[in-house]
Amino acid sequence: MADTSSTPETCAITVLVIGASGYLGAGVCNAFLRGTGSPPGSRQFRVYGLVRRESAAQALAAAEVIPIIGSLSDRDALRDNLLSHSPIWDVIVTCTEPSRADPDAEDRHWEDILTLVQGLAASSVARGSRTLVLWSSGCKDYGATALHGASDLAPHTEDSPLQMHPIIRGRTEWAVRATEASTADNGAAGFDVAIIRATPMCGYSASYYGGLFDYAAASAAAVSSTKEPKVLKFSTDPNTIMHDLHLDDSADGYLALANAALFGGDDPEHGRPAVAGQAFNISGRRYQTLREVGTALAKEYGFDGGAQFGVPVEELPVKPGPTFSLVVGWSQWVGSEKIRKVTGWTDRRPLLAENLHVYRLAYEAAVGAGHSNVDAVKKRLAGDWN
Repeated sequence: MADTSSTPETCAITVLVIGASGYLGAGVCNAFLRGTGSPPGSRQFRVYGLVRRESAAQALAAAEVIPIIGSLSDRDALRDNLLSHSPIWDVIVTCTEPSRADPDAEDRHWEDILTLVQGLAASSVARGSRTLVLWSSGCKDYGATALHGASDLAPHTEDSPLQMHPIIRGRTEWAVRATEASTADNGAAGFDVAIIRATPMCGYSASYYGGLFDYAAASAAAVSSTKEPKVLKFSTDPNTIMHDLHLDDSADGYLALANAALFGGDDPEHGRPAVAGQAFNISGRRYQTLREVGTALAKEYGFDGGAQFGVPVEELPVKPGPTFSLVVGWSQWVGSEKIRKVTGWTDRRPLLAENLHVYRLAYEAAVGAGHSNVDAVKKRLAGDWN
């Protein structure tokens, strides 16, 4: 019988996730390992995760992600380390959240990533493989939309103008720069970029929606002794649009784009030409409002008087952190028809208010386990972006 076996290096599609220990990065790693939607009989994904700490590397290894410890700022050593694992990198995904305390340091972070991509792509293209880069940005790149019910309400699409908000300026600007670098000189750099702009995500350690659970729990404790009906109070408008989706759905969107680019051939509508150089929004099948989410939170945390909105900040029983308004006060409806049309992707998991009890339990379990992402988000919502 003939030996038809081959080594993992020759049969696997190599995927590098930069920032693999973060909330989004871990979700993307899992999505590629599952390989949902890949054509039957296609090569399997071999996922590598770039992290800075040994503790994070151990967690990746337990999840069957190959950990690589290194610093983006040590450019040559990191590039050589990665090329020693594989001279070809088929897919690179950026999932980082740099410090935003120093604009110059943040720019160096993004420049380091682009330099790394260029070095890995040069090795790949020399061996006949053009790297696909899925560059994570975010839907806040577009700014905010009107409130639910407003006459001028319209969704943000990939054609909407970008707004360089100070908090996310770096990621917005460098995503565009990376795309421009990939298309310069007729694509001579040897890689293609697709910008991913996803809405806020829920599930597991909850990301920024963990702040909602913390706020509701702290508010419940603050009014526990009152004899009047207990009310969960928000200072923002109940018609604020909260457009979310589950982490698994968002990560599957990344995989769907990779599948289209890797396996779709030259199809201009569903293959690599439809992905390369493009931006894609990833959002849930519908948006929710703060009224819907706040009412669900009030019920979940035992507020028999329900939820109240538009309350003056000084009358709130709990003073939220300085950036909590990004969670409950940033109204935004985001259209995701483009990725659905190109890849056939769709979201399947329940939205935040639809499954809030389960998501609360998952978040509390993450808190109890000392999940590093929980602590990082708490600091950011308190205004510490270092």
